[in-house]
Amino acid sequence: MPFCQTKKANIYYEIIGTGIPIIMLHGFSPDHRLMKGCMEPVFKEREGWKRIYLDLPGMGKTTDYSSIQNSDEMLEAIIELIHTIIPQESYLLVGESYGGYLARGIMRKSVDQLLGTAFICPLIIPEKEQRTVPPHCIVQADKSCRGSDGLK
Repeated sequence: MPFCQTKKANIYYEIIGTGIPIIMLHGFSPDHRLMKGCMEPVFKEREGWKRIYLDLPGMGKTTDYSSIQNSDEMLEAIIELIHTIIPQESYLLVGESYGGYLARGIMRKSVDQLLGTAFICPLIIPEKEQRTVPPHCIVQADKSCRGSDGLK
């Protein structure tokens, strides 16, 4: 099992393929398998991409993360991992939810090496009370379900 020991955590990661590195950052509470499951089908017929899936500290197989107390320290650990496993290489980022929030921090600190970033359901404003979102609505309901609103 590949691990990268950083100052703040022993981070588990998997690499699939060769070519341009893509760092895959999952959201809060799952592990690397979330990104692997949704991204690997995209690369089934594509070569030339080195996909790097990692378990964020506190999730999955990553260990020794007790010194991480906030998102800034989480970001430090991830940036150290990137600089360790792909030093001096240009790369892409894909961030899902909280991983998208971390990707924004990486973008600020690693602009010279970054080729681009993709966001999947990104967390942009972490403070819920500061977000402006539309009200929840049902776009289409299956009336054959139990409730008249289409929900079970």
